[in-house]
Amino acid sequence: MSTDTESNTNGTTLQLKQGISFSVLPPLLSREHFAHFVGATLDTVRGWAQTDTIPTVKVGRHRLINIAKLTEDLNSGKSSFCQGDYSRD
Repeated sequence: MSTDTESNTNGTTLQLKQGISFSVLPPLLSREHFAHFVGATLDTVRGWAQTDTIPTVKVGRHRLINIAKLTEDLNSGKSSFCQGDYSRD
């Protein structure tokens, strides 16, 4: 299966397999569920979230993956997700 982006070992680039459909997911997803869905380790997803490689939102004490924003960006042609892409103000 081919990938949309290349991954590196420091966890700052998201690797997506072609054929993954984020449209079947709810608008927000826990890091654990996101890791399972994309086939990454929880530590890797935590790294992506901490380095603003993927879009997140804080709900109460929890930081969730913003699937709605991720899907929007993918549909707009975004194909590379790098550290700082979703820096929080």
